[in-house]
Amino acid sequence: MTRHGDGHARLARALAAAAAVACLTAGVAQADGDPASDTLVGQSVFFPYTVPARTAEAALSRAVDAVYARGERVKVAVIYNTFDLGSVGSLYGQPDEYAHFLGIELGLWYVGPLLVVMPAGFGIYDGGRSTSAEASVLRSLRVDASTVDDLVNSATGAVQKLAAAHALTSTDVRPPLVTPRPAVAKRGTQATLRFEVFDDSGRTKETVRVYENRLLLATLGSPLRFAIGTRTVSVHWQVPAKLASRKLRYCVVAADPAGNRNVPACAPFIRVT
Repeated sequence: MTRHGDGHARLARALAAAAAVACLTAGVAQADGDPASDTLVGQSVFFPYTVPARTAEAALSRAVDAVYARGERVKVAVIYNTFDLGSVGSLYGQPDEYAHFLGIELGLWYVGPLLVVMPAGFGIYDGGRSTSAEASVLRSLRVDASTVDDLVNSATGAVQKLAAAHALTSTDVRPPLVTPRPAVAKRGTQATLRFEVFDDSGRTKETVRVYENRLLLATLGSPLRFAIGTRTVSVHWQVPAKLASRKLRYCVVAADPAGNRNVPACAPFIRVT
């Protein structure tokens, strides 16, 4: 039975996640009516709109969290009926084809193991790379779609089996995305520099460099942190009491555990007093 209030809440969360990433990556492709491709940008699991029991949801979330805790990655889309596919309902019953489609949709933000679970079976995609290890594990499993809870539990079992078989070791190739915000500086006081960071591994550390024209004034850092989706980072800089000019800017480079780094993302100080 669908809990309509929860279903609407999940739809709102999906739209909010899409909006957040759209702000981070202005000018990049917009959502096209596929709910999972919106949700999975900022989350690890897409649950069906026919809402499963909270215990089933929690078990799958814990299984996926455990994958990230060991330094690996996976995203999961649980598709119970055509409503969960939005404008691409024609892919219902075709888990492999939908996994391929969904992987392409997410490719600007996430390239890694992507598991689709439908009543018709499992689908797996990994950015066009070999999925033979994952497929070997999934062939030994069966999907139970008697209820939506059974379908979610099937997804949980699949994630646990894939992790136990070390089938989710996939090279991270995407650099972090960084969006710096303009800052305000007052001579002789502390300025706060804020920026958004997104990385498909969930783990980044940042180096911030402050410049006056081309002169490097300071190098700041932030520790390695973990967050699925967009994370707001703040660092503080003690502004010198004397400056030669008001032409200040700061640039951010984020690095993930695989060594991927973004091209320096820079923002001006909008006011220097």
